Amino acid sequence: MSIYPRYILSDTTEGSDLTIASSIRVLRSSDNTLFLASIIPNSEDDNDGNPTCTTKLAPTILPTSGKSLSLILNHPNVISLIDIIQPSLLPGSHTTLNNKKTALTADLAIFEDMSAGSLAYLLPSANSYPDSSDTHSWHILATPNPARFSLPESLCWHHDDDWHPILVMDISPGQIWFKKPRGEETYGECKLGGFQWARVVGTFGGEVAMANRVEGAQMEVYVNTSPWTRSSEIFSLGATIYTMMTGIPPPRLYTYDWQISRMNDKGFSKGIRDIVADMLRHDPRERPNGVSLVNRVDAGWRAWRAETRDGQTLVDLNDRIMEKGAVGKIERLGGL
Repeated sequence: MSIYPRYILSDTTEGSDLTIASSIRVLRSSDNTLFLASIIPNSEDDNDGNPTCTTKLAPTILPTSGKSLSLILNHPNVISLIDIIQPSLLPGSHTTLNNKKTALTADLAIFEDMSAGSLAYLLPSANSYPDSSDTHSWHILATPNPARFSLPESLCWHHDDDWHPILVMDISPGQIWFKKPRGEETYGECKLGGFQWARVVGTFGGEVAMANRVEGAQMEVYVNTSPWTRSSEIFSLGATIYTMMTGIPPPRLYTYDWQISRMNDKGFSKGIRDIVADMLRHDPRERPNGVSLVNRVDAGWRAWRAETRDGQTLVDLNDRIMEKGAVGKIERLGGL
């Protein structure tokens, strides 16, 4: 079933109704490559409880902001924006909010297919955690436990070496995605998605609050932290990695020292424990900024790979890139 006309549905038995799923898999007609398609919503006004479509965002925003969007969404550590298809521009096209939106009629953003799913699939469900008022259950979860759930340290070390002037507003397990490994890689590529709530801050490492916190994210829970800033993003990322290391988010009912001591339960290296502990500091002013965090993670990652058995056996995508570069350089020099 063709979609405008460069793409076809990869599985027509799943249907094309995007009111049910947030994205569907499509095939590019020219080479049969798989991608994910997501609806570009319309701007809506609420008129006495009756939503009225006022603006189609794709033809309105793309002519003026397409380049800026592509610079953000085509960063190597971000799920890449591949294409925009706009059936709304076709002659005779007309969509109202009462019409069922399908992949055949809606304006769509086409993203690369992250074939191995999100980090949320690897962690306990957020719905499995007890309410914050259930002190007994949290006492059991936060008790020292060398058998507690955790993911491998090698998976916790993934990092980005560049920061855009943007606040993602929702850095959580459901927004961190993986591709399947290729060749000898231990893990496939890991990328960040979920830019529905993103805000531009205007400067690299900016600390200006742009909006209130996103409900449901890995949020700060301490006093005087309502505005969302770059330090909030760092806390959110730290809380996600902490969950990978302990199977629980930082327990709200316990002191900072007790929280970070749970990272000792499963034998994680001091390097990663110290970095995550600083990301979770209660006072935002005591957390590392983006630049210093990237530098610390890069140095810690290199040390962990050189000094531990797990690090030495891990095969990273960049290892193969460096090997190919070295071989090419040797060949250009006429061999050894």
